[in-house]
Amino acid sequence: MQHKGDLIVDGDHETRGQVTGTTYVRSGGRLIVNGQLAGGLIIEQGGAAVVHGQVARNVINNGTLTLYGQVAGKVIGHPPVNAVGPNQIVGTDLEVPFHGTTVSWTSSQ
Repeated sequence: MQHKGDLIVDGDHETRGQVTGTTYVRSGGRLIVNGQLAGGLIIEQGGAAVVHGQVARNVINNGTLTLYGQVAGKVIGHPPVNAVGPNQIVGTDLEVPFHGTTVSWTSSQ
């Protein structure tokens, strides 16, 4: 499954495929990531994300981030709430471009 464009989360949402744009978690939103967020992740104050997969750019975290997967960029703002290993945050500065556009989920079968 692939979501083309930015993904805006303001409720409970779970990803299993790839989001090609930036993923934005608003206040009150809860996101579980099992796939790849290719465009990065922005968590607003009051938002929460649990990452089991990969964020391919920076994470801007003003909410709650639980990291079990990997961030290819940096975590800017609040650190993850759980302990992370040495290779989970790679640390290359990869800017997060947010355009606020979203299309839909498509199946990549």
